[in-house]
This record gives sequence, C-alpha cells and structure tokens, in this order.
Amino acid sequence: MTRSPSIQPDSGAASNPVPLRRLGILRSLKTSAGILLIEAVVAAAALALVIVGASQALLIANRIASASRILTAARSVVQRNIDTALTTTFTQASTPAILAYPANAVVWDDDGGADNIVQIQLQDNNTAVVASGVLRRTVTALANADNAVVLQVTFTLTYTYRGRTDIVSMTTIRARDD
Repeated sequence: MTRSPSIQPDSGAASNPVPLRRLGILRSLKTSAGILLIEAVVAAAALALVIVGASQALLIANRIASASRILTAARSVVQRNIDTALTTTFTQASTPAILAYPANAVVWDDDGGADNIVQIQLQDNNTAVVASGVLRRTVTALANADNAVVLQVTFTLTYTYRGRTDIVSMTTIRARDD
C-alpha cells in the first residue's frame, strides 16, 4: 500500500501527518509546468518581433546606402567633366568642344554613346545599368576689366533612382591658357 507524501509536524505531538494535497503543494507544482510553456511561447514571440524589427532596419539601411552609392557615382560623373573642362587645352587657336560657348543647358553626351544618356552606375560586370541620367552643360563668358576670355562652366546631371529625381550640379571658372 502506497501512501501520499506528507509533512510531519514539528512538535512531538501524536497527530496524523498532513497530506501534501491539502497544503496545495502538488497543485502548484502541476500548474507551474504550464506557466513554463507559456513563458517559452511569449519569449519566442518577443524574439520573433526583435528579428522582424532588425530585418526592417537592415532593409532601410541598405536602401539608404544604395541611394548614397548612386549619388556618389553621379557626383563623380559631374566631377570628371569639370576636371576635363579644367585640364583640356584652351587657347586662342583651339577651343575644345567641352568649352564651346555660348551653350545654355545643352545636353552633353559624356559616355560617347550618342544617345544623350549618361550611365551613372553599372552592375554585374558592366552589363546592367542601375541608374542613368541626362547631363547638361552650360558655358557662359564672364565680363571682366581685362577683356580676357573667362568662362563659367556648369555641369548638371539629372537622374531618377527608385522613383525619386535628383540633381547634381557643379560649376567652375576657366580662362584661356595663352
């Protein structure tokens, strides 16, 4: 015959032992196992929320980084043309095409493709165009006291990336070499 566990009284009195069922100890042990399962489910749900939130943050950061890469590439296209305008030979005998004036927002074909579209960034071994735009050149003669030929050259690149239109523009001043 098996007996249920019981607690013996501390006093040496000759009383019957109190069963654990009456104290509610067994009942609390049975229900605590269910609480552990609920805690595990809540912890898993909280972890899932953290993972989803972190994924969203990483996707947004990646989107911002890609837009920044395109902007940097667009700036380098404009800077390259400004550098060309500053370093090409410009004398009284020869005026290079990049400095031909007057030119008011004339489309400038930077890449030589004759399509008036500038490829800003390529991907997959230069096979897929990520972004392209239109490069415009403005050249104006600046008045000065010496009547020297001094030109203001502006390049403006307009492009669209992810449905948003951006403009990058740079200006420089160039005088004849002679």
